[in-house]
Amino acid sequence: MRHPLFAKAALIAALVLVLMIPVGMIRGLVAERQARSQEAIAGIAEGWGKRQSVASPYLAIPYERQWTVIRRETIDGRLRETRTEQREAKVLRLPASSVSWTVDTTLSEKARGIYKARLYSAHIAASGTIDVPSRASAEDGTSRYRWHNPKLVVGISDPLGIRAAPAVTLGGKEHPFRPDPEGLHAVMEGAVFMAREVLPFSFTLELAGSEALALAPLGADTAVTMRADWPHPSFQGRFLPASHDIGASGFTAAWKISRFAAHGAQNEAIAVSFIEPVGLYQMLERASKYGFLFIGLTAAAFMLLELLRRLAIHPIQYALVGLALAIFFLLLTALSEHLGFGAAYALATAACVALVTAYLLRIGKAVAFFFGAGLTALYAVLYALLQSEDYALLGGSLLLFALLAALMLGTRRVDWYGLTAPATR
Repeated sequence: MRHPLFAKAALIAALVLVLMIPVGMIRGLVAERQARSQEAIAGIAEGWGKRQSVASPYLAIPYERQWTVIRRETIDGRLRETRTEQREAKVLRLPASSVSWTVDTTLSEKARGIYKARLYSAHIAASGTIDVPSRASAEDGTSRYRWHNPKLVVGISDPLGIRAAPAVTLGGKEHPFRPDPEGLHAVMEGAVFMAREVLPFSFTLELAGSEALALAPLGADTAVTMRADWPHPSFQGRFLPASHDIGASGFTAAWKISRFAAHGAQNEAIAVSFIEPVGLYQMLERASKYGFLFIGLTAAAFMLLELLRRLAIHPIQYALVGLALAIFFLLLTALSEHLGFGAAYALATAACVALVTAYLLRIGKAVAFFFGAGLTALYAVLYALLQSEDYALLGGSLLLFALLAALMLGTRRVDWYGLTAPATR
């Protein structure tokens, strides 16, 4: 063969690309397991409580309006008048003018098989006021009105998660909460609002949910104080906390939102997601992305060793070692669902490094232990990258640059044309 070095390099490059097929299949497996995990979490949430969103309370006052439409027309020179009675039913909605929330959240886990869902119980206390206009200001002066009992409505996205809802104190009197399509409501039996007044309210709730909790201001001056025993909150939405304190035992946060800000972002909410900084399947998916790096670097190191030491390493040996490296990601995925990512990573690394080292002993002890140490260092660096959420890209880029620099500087005196001579067996 005229150019055996280039032919061998092309063959090895093609082999590396072929070995990426099982790595890609393992990435597909990770995605499938993640989807199954999400299905299990959704199933647990169905029986406990989904992501909860609680809306600021408002006063709903149902009423009926009746009026007479008079129609006059001339028929055969005579003026005739027709009267038609019209009727409509509406609801006057009065949002809270101010509301203060205190939320104390405790998190726990429930498992379905090997999958776990992050659940919470939230003890919520709310107090505030509602500005009620005079009845005359709500009427047009020409129609007849019939006003019904007003009710305080509290919107809750998943009523299944309501564990307790004691009576609400409204206007100095207690009124029991009742189920409502929107969440809860309390009827003010016999209440009549003739003149303008400020109606104070206060209530408490015990709410169960999963993954995230949100409070919607709905145009009111809103103050929120939240505490939870979870050290990794993700503050979401347009309204970020004015202050927060995050520690190993949990976090506290406070929001203060004016009615002007709430009115300008009507569909936004104060939201906190109780997340893992780097989730299991996210780390597995990110780890599998490094498969090409592992297999490619190992193949390059093998070929460089073959050329510099005048060894004869068969393509099948390249393929077997590459498969061992690909199997690492499968072992990591399978073990991590049972042992946790850290322990699974250590076991999978030990197994693959031991297998490759034992296989290379046939070539030579020095070569085998050199490659074993190199693989161990590479796995250690990968683990550090996976644990770093914010600096993974920077660390990976620096690693690749350092390896390329080491290769270029270490082989700058190599006579590459001289290495094309036939290898000894």
